Amino acid sequence: MNYVMVTGAMGAGKSTLIRSLPERGVFTPPPDMPEMFLDNACSCQGLQFYEIDEPTALGERWIDWLGAANAFLLVADADAGPTAVEFLLARLISVSSETPCLLIVNRWSGGRRNVWQLPRVVAVELLSPGTVLDEERALTQPEEVERILTRLQLLLEAA
Repeated sequence: MNYVMVTGAMGAGKSTLIRSLPERGVFTPPPDMPEMFLDNACSCQGLQFYEIDEPTALGERWIDWLGAANAFLLVADADAGPTAVEFLLARLISVSSETPCLLIVNRWSGGRRNVWQLPRVVAVELLSPGTVLDEERALTQPEEVERILTRLQLLLEAA
């Protein structure tokens, strides 16, 4: 079973991405993991997704959960710029240097894509602002979610 940890700064779009996954099923925790409360977790297309926000990922208590990931989805807000994710990316690399990291740049409205090529990031996907449901919720475009799922499957097969 492949585990994908979705992380990033608060407000970057982690929950929106998970909420936008098609066929959301029941999450199965990795074996021998400490019991922890996960904000969002589900299965989709044979992948187990779990969300850990940036402050939690930087703490020592969740280190086993970081190490359990077969892939990292690092979600960044385009307006915050690439420097906003560098510290968290360094943490992910220090915990699990062999785990592939896919960077998702959310709310992309254009600009230079190459500024998002960060060390140890194997791929970058850009997300448009998406569909706003209400004041607190939005959904990512279905075709963009499918593109991310396809890229994740390819990364995991290559690992």
